[in-house]
Order: sequence, then C-alpha cells, then structure tokens
Amino acid sequence: MVNDIQNTKKELLAPAGDLTRLSYALAYGADAVYAGQPAFSLRARENGFKNLDDLAEGISLCRKAGKKFYLTSNVIARNTKVDAFQKALLAAIELKPDALIVADPGIIGFLRKEVPHQELHLSVQANTTNWLTAKYWAEQGIKRIILSRELRLEEVQEIHKRVPEIELEVFVHGAVCMAMSGRCMLSNWVSHRDANQGACNNSCRMPYKLFANPEVQDDAYQMHEGSFSLQRSDNEEISPIQLDEDLWGTYFMSSRDLCALEAMPALMENDMIASYKIEGRTRSIYYLSQVVHAYRLAIDACALGKPIPEESRRALLLTDNRGWMPGFGLKGPLPQNYESTHVASDYGCVAAQIVEYNAAEGRCFFKVKNPFEASDSFELLTPQGIFPCGVSLIQNADGNLTERLHPGTNGSALISTEEKVNSNHFSYAFLIKNKTIM
Repeated sequence: MVNDIQNTKKELLAPAGDLTRLSYALAYGADAVYAGQPAFSLRARENGFKNLDDLAEGISLCRKAGKKFYLTSNVIARNTKVDAFQKALLAAIELKPDALIVADPGIIGFLRKEVPHQELHLSVQANTTNWLTAKYWAEQGIKRIILSRELRLEEVQEIHKRVPEIELEVFVHGAVCMAMSGRCMLSNWVSHRDANQGACNNSCRMPYKLFANPEVQDDAYQMHEGSFSLQRSDNEEISPIQLDEDLWGTYFMSSRDLCALEAMPALMENDMIASYKIEGRTRSIYYLSQVVHAYRLAIDACALGKPIPEESRRALLLTDNRGWMPGFGLKGPLPQNYESTHVASDYGCVAAQIVEYNAAEGRCFFKVKNPFEASDSFELLTPQGIFPCGVSLIQNADGNLTERLHPGTNGSALISTEEKVNSNHFSYAFLIKNKTIM
C-alpha cells in the first residue's frame, strides 16, 4: 500500500488549515504537515488552529502517526507585535513542534539566542533566490530553506551544489502570488489588510473592470466599452497586452496555479530536495486529499525509478484550479492568467464526503457536496486509490429512498467496488461523480 512506503529523504509536506485537514493530509500520505501559529502566520485570518490546545492536539496526532509537525510563524513583525510574538513563540515551542518556519531576521536572532536547539526553517517569505543567501542562513543556524517559487530548476540545482549542508524545500503545487513570493502591497492598498501580517484578501485574484476617470463637473465614472490593451509607454516595440474581459471583469493580476508534477523526476535527482511542499491551508478537504494523493503516488514512483502514474494526473484533473503552469522555468503556459480566476474540472467533481461506513451493510453515510443521482457514474477516492464503484439505494437524511441528493444535505447509499477497500479508509473517502466513465 502506498502509505506504507517510507521515503525519509523525499518528504511530502502538506498544509493543515485545521485539525480535520491535518487528519486527511496524514491519511492520504503526507510525511509532514505545516500549520499556522495563532495570530502570527500568513493565514492568520483563516487559521483553524486558534490556540495552544489546538496546536498540542495537532502535534500529538502527528506523533502517533510517526509524522512531523512544522509550525508556521512567518509574519514580518512590526514594533507593536514584537513582544507578543516573542511570548507566543516561546509558549508554542514548549509543545515541541518538529520545526518552526520563520521569516523575520530579528525573530530568528531571538530564537537562536533563547532556544538554540530549536530547529528552524526559513520561510519562503524571506525570498531566498541565490546560493550566497542560502550560505548566509546556513551560518545563522537555519537547517532548511524554503526557496522562492520564482526560481528555475538550474538555479535550485546550483544552490544545492554550492551549499549542500542546508536542506532545501520547494513548493510543487498550489497558488502562486503575482508578487515575489507574497511581497505584495495590493491587499493593503485596497483594503488596509497587510499580506505580510497574515491578512491578505487576495486582491490580485479578484476581477476588475476598467473605468474612465470622471470629468470635474461629473462624479460618475464611465465604463469602457469594447476590448482594450495595456502597452508600455516607454517602449512601443513591446507588444500590447490584451486584457480579456468576461461577464465579471478581467483577471490581469491573477496568476495560474503551480503544478510541478511533471518536474518531479528532475527535482528528485541526487536527493537535491529535502521536502516537496503543497500550498493550500485554506483549500477544501477534498482538494487537499486529491493533491496529496497525487504527489504521494508520484514521489513513490520516482523513488523507484518508475514513471509518474496516470492516477496522479487524473487525481489533479479532478480538482478546481486557476489554470496550471509548471514552474521552475519549464516549458508550459505563461504564469499569468488573463482570462479567469477559476477553472472547473471537466473530468468530474466531488459528489459527497463520506463520514461513516457500516461494513456489515456496505452503507456509506455522507455529506453531499454536489448534486448527484443513482444513475450517474461514480468513483471512490480513498487513501488506497481511486476505484470505480456502484451506488444504489440512495436515502436522504430522513431515511427515505430518493433518486437525487442536493448540496448541503446529508444522505446515505449502498456502495460497492471490485476492489477490497480498507474499512478504516472509508472515514477519509469521497464519492466522485465522474464525467468520463460512461
């Protein structure tokens, strides 16, 4: 079984937005998770870890599973936060996380002095883009550097070659910022929510419409009609960028999502990378499960010198995204997506999240995520894999037979597969409504 394979040098690191997501990440094959420190991480507003008790429980779950727990404490502190940040860090360290992910140089200096034995990982917010910087941080006691997403493959290789003593971590899947790894002021400008204080409102991913400035005597803005483009005013030889609009507006500042699945064989050469990181502490449980499953299969296959499994590609195709680009300077679509901030899957969608399984009856109880009928074609996503399955005798929350269930409701059904599925895995399974199986 995939999850029984141990790859200590090829760590798959998954986001844990809360305790539930943490459990799903571990079930689907993550070797480690990263969770935000309450009030002091870049997902502070949506962080499901609200207090030290939550952190303690998360660390305990990882310990029992033989996995690692990294605490993300990567805000760039302002004067008013320094004292509180220091106290919060020392309290969290008492819980013995496997490492802290930090970015602020002053905080790093404080930690090296107060808790010199605490393992520190340098956050992507520190924007490490060259070997000289990597060497400097190694000399400051940093064990691992999370490299900037903007680096090309050959740049990562050179950093590893010149500074082999430091571990390297790279993002392989998830959202990419229009700025250098999150160093953006747009959210602050639009809504006074500072991205580097954990309050980004994702302004760059929202749709915008272009208006003409009002005349002095008229305070009504006029919407532009027709198509329009942007051109550099200092160099007319550079072709204009056409800003396509749909019903909602244009997405000029929206970046495609990173999907480095096809780059995994190159990234895994010579044990260059210590950890392969998935972005998405605020993503859905279904998304997290599919992506972790995809990269678990890929890492294990590449470790054995085998090609990337088709099941990995299929699992990713069953997730929504903003359009994909491969990253690491590899050939593929340009990072910027001018057309849409959301690309729905053409291959299927999650029908339901299974919450309970009666093995004697073969009946699953679930939360409905998208409408489905008994006549639809289905697959079952479990930590074991993705299997075709049959669905019959659908019942609603009241126990009445029905042909169709709707989102936001609960229900149950008899589910059968040709594969023998571990009954424990049903606690983490999803029913997928499949558009490709006829």
